[in-house]
Amino acid sequence: MKITPVALACALIFGVTGNALAADSTEVELLKQQMAALQQQMANLQGKLSAMSAQQQTAPVATSSSSSPLSTKIAGADVTLYGHADLSAEATDNGKERTNQVSSNLSYVGVRGGKDLGNTGLRAVFQVETLANISGTPTETGGLASRNSFVGLHGGFGTIMLGKTDTPYKQATAAMDPFSASVGDYNSIMGNTGGDLRAEFDARLPHSIFYYSPTFSGFSARLLYSPGQKLHNLAGASNNAFPQGEKVCAGATPGSSGSTPDGNSCDDGAFQNAYSLSLDYAAGPLTGTLAYERHSAVDRTGDTGGIVSDESAAKAGLSYRFGGNRVSGIVEKLYRDGGINPALNERARTGYYLSDVQDLGHATDLMLAWAHAGQTPGGPDFGTADDKANMYSLGLKYHYDKQTSLYLVGAMLKQGAGAHYALGAGGHGVAIASPRDESGATIPGQTEKALSVGMQYNF
Repeated sequence: MKITPVALACALIFGVTGNALAADSTEVELLKQQMAALQQQMANLQGKLSAMSAQQQTAPVATSSSSSPLSTKIAGADVTLYGHADLSAEATDNGKERTNQVSSNLSYVGVRGGKDLGNTGLRAVFQVETLANISGTPTETGGLASRNSFVGLHGGFGTIMLGKTDTPYKQATAAMDPFSASVGDYNSIMGNTGGDLRAEFDARLPHSIFYYSPTFSGFSARLLYSPGQKLHNLAGASNNAFPQGEKVCAGATPGSSGSTPDGNSCDDGAFQNAYSLSLDYAAGPLTGTLAYERHSAVDRTGDTGGIVSDESAAKAGLSYRFGGNRVSGIVEKLYRDGGINPALNERARTGYYLSDVQDLGHATDLMLAWAHAGQTPGGPDFGTADDKANMYSLGLKYHYDKQTSLYLVGAMLKQGAGAHYALGAGGHGVAIASPRDESGATIPGQTEKALSVGMQYNF
């Protein structure tokens, strides 16, 4: 007889059933106990799974933001990695020598973020930003947190921070300079108190307390106080008082002209305290600003006839967009308090700046600018010689996308017989300064020129 699968299944079913019916009461009780134990184990397992699920929902988990692959959330805080790379190749002429160079121009990398503090209405904010000398050998200027870095609180009252930052005076007109960090940067003249690389009123100040207000009907304000942390000089001990906790003179930029770093006297620009403020306005196509900054007890005793006195700067700026143009203008006045022989006072003058950015279409901008340094009362090196100067900048910039752009910039600085300014002061990786003679003394009155092609990338 042929056994089919259906017949075999029926035999198995009926066989099992028969065995079950034949089981005595002891076996049935044992089976019940085993089932109860199994149910208890399943209940315990379900409890463990529920606890694990609850932990995953409350534990700090880093998740990528859909809007930016470089943003994440850590322990409830929003954290973003960001950066800017700007490199260029140039042909330069300082009036005596020609050279070719590659520059890294204010390239940087940073981390910033914040976290809401419960139901207080406050938000803790932070930023740590570092200069990246991509094309050159890093120095102390590229140390961790060498650029704008701070912690602070943000709320309905505005934002108050501690750390280091570009001063309100510097920030007030920064957007009006389309050649920022290039060979045509306006700091060749604007904010430059003594020629060369001395953009001392375009500064980033450490050990600062700073406040940014909310915006009211288009108006906002920024305030900063930076204690110089400088004790009195002890000339007999060769101690010209570096700021407490620092190895660089107050007001100095390591590696550039001006107040000098460790190993030298702080007698060419070191100050006691700095105060900076701006009142800004923005509405539609119009932006405007008034800004003021003061450095107290600035030590210039290293200059011929130098003294200790207050130095300050004030400026007004306007920018207006119409059609495809953005036109900007700045008027600036640099002051030095009394006591200095006028014939030696190169740090008091006026400055003017005009720029225009025209959208040519096809993601291309045409950029033009002119800066003028007025006559000073005199100078410690070249007396009352003509030290007026004019800088002319021309450039094209192509925006491939929001991250990538290419640019071509040409700049020329024409100077009076006693002037000694520098192209690229205040941000360009390798500035084009006035030449030096065999003794190292500045040769004034030179016409400086530079042609630069570069690329920027933001992330």
